[in-house]
Parts: sequence; structure tokens; C-alpha cells
Amino acid sequence: MDKNQRGAVTIIEATFVFPIMFFVIFAMLMACEGYYQYARVERACITAAIQGASRCENPMLETVQNKGSVPTGTADAKVRPYRYILTSEAKNIAAQKKKELKAEIESMQPMAFRGMAPSNVKISIEPKMNILVSSFPVECSFDIKLPIRMFFSNEDVKFSYSIAVSEPIGDPTEFVRNVSTVQDFMERSKVGKKISTYTNKINAGLEKIARFTN
Repeated sequence: MDKNQRGAVTIIEATFVFPIMFFVIFAMLMACEGYYQYARVERACITAAIQGASRCENPMLETVQNKGSVPTGTADAKVRPYRYILTSEAKNIAAQKKKELKAEIESMQPMAFRGMAPSNVKISIEPKMNILVSSFPVECSFDIKLPIRMFFSNEDVKFSYSIAVSEPIGDPTEFVRNVSTVQDFMERSKVGKKISTYTNKINAGLEKIARFTN
């Protein structure tokens, strides 16, 4: 095989290989862009779930964050006792976080390919407020349109994603407040004093039994 033949073979190989390699690299870059947008949206959903659960747990958290200090007056203090029963506060927090999260996702810009920003964003946030177990779930679905179209089709090619995260809501402050309220009632009321007397007698008897058995 002379030089001219080898040159012709190289050209023919390049004719087949280069388009395939270009398509593979292009597809990999688009996949990376889609995963990048998915990671950004997932991070935003996790942050929204954590912030929403924190605000449901501590109603004064928003005031502290905005003012940078603990409220010094009763007008600024937000107290929402028994939030498991009166869930309007949790629903208001969910509505606000839903609005903020949707605005954040829709403002995200693509990294490399124009038009590959999240679109058709749908968000659902419905706090589950129960006495024993509470949670702040965030669900989000969105599309990432690809900058290509299939032959003989006017429909956009897109990736469809769905994200679901849930953050537990602890309520130590409410528990401590309720225990303190019951304790105050026991100490101040006549019925509470009688119960406390019987309780002290029972505790004393249990201590004697424990000393005898040990």
C-alpha cells in the first residue's frame, strides 16, 4: 500500500470516526449539564426542607434570622403552642417556602448549553404535623430540555426529574414548655399538692424497697 492509498484510508476512517466521537462527546456534555442542574435543584430542595422544619420547630427562628438577635419584646416574640393540632402556622411556612423554592429554581441558569435550565417546575410541600412524629416533606418535579430535536418530530427532547426529600421536625422546646406548665400547675393547685404528696410517698417507698433489695 503506497502513501496515496494510506492517505485515502485515513480520510475514510476519519469520516466515520469523527462524527461518532463528536456525537458521543456532545451527548456526554449534555448529560453532565442535566446532572448538574439536578444536583442544584436537589440541594435547593434539601435546604428548603431543613429550613422549613427548623421554622416549624422554632417559630421565633425567622425573627432571630431577620434581626440577628433574640426578640426583646413580646410584640416580636412568636409563640405557637400545640402546633400539631393547630397546623395553620406550618401551612403558612410551607406556602412561603414553596414560593421561595420555585423562584430559586426558575432563576437557575445553565452552565454550558443555552436553554437547559429547569423548566415546568412543580413543587408540593405538605407538612405532616403529628403529636409523636412530625415531618416537613418537599417534592419537586421539573424538566431539562435538550438543545436537539429528533428527525421528523417537533417535540422537544427532555430529561424529566423528580425529587422527594423529608426532614423530621423535633419539638424539644414545646415539650419542655408543656412539662414546665404541668409542673407549675402541680405546685400551685390544691389537687396538684395532694398528688405531689402521694407521689413523694410512693417515691420514698420505692427508695426503701430499692435499699432493702440491694
